[in-house]
Amino acid sequence: MDEETSNQDKIKNFQEEVSGENDGEKEKISSQKGTSEKTLEQIKKERAEYLEGWQRERANFANYKKEERERFNEVIRFSNERIIKELIPVIDSFDLAIQSFNKEDEKDSKYLKGICLIKSQLEDILRKEGVEEIKVKKGDVFDFAFHEAVTEAEDEKLPPHTILEVLEKGYLLKNKIVRPARVVVVKERNQKS
Repeated sequence: MDEETSNQDKIKNFQEEVSGENDGEKEKISSQKGTSEKTLEQIKKERAEYLEGWQRERANFANYKKEERERFNEVIRFSNERIIKELIPVIDSFDLAIQSFNKEDEKDSKYLKGICLIKSQLEDILRKEGVEEIKVKKGDVFDFAFHEAVTEAEDEKLPPHTILEVLEKGYLLKNKIVRPARVVVVKERNQKS
């Protein structure tokens, strides 16, 4: 019987060992499960941060593209500004040439018609490109936004700070001033006490 008791003890010891190992395994699995849940929460948190960062960068990129598109359109819109600035004095020259002709002379009259036609064609081209003349006439109130005062003069008929004479026409390119109208402005009168 000793042998039987010994076998039973061995079985009992083996069961205790296995049972102890199972408890250890259970603790190990439980520990891993807790760690896994923490890791899963951390991964979810990181994912949310990455998603927010990605969405923010995507919005920034969309804004950048929009700003670049607007800048590019602005560059295109005013790309011909330099050449237009150079053509405006040509129109001034045409005006001077037209003023210098003797309208009574028949020979001058034929040249005048040709010059007027060429000037008109040039103005049509500029108009198609968005150039328009700043309308100014004698007696208008001086406006710093559209006029450049070249000099001041006295005048008894017009009130101070009004335009006495237009020396050079002003022009706008798509509502942007290319050249202000250059004018003579009426001086303020000295007030006597």
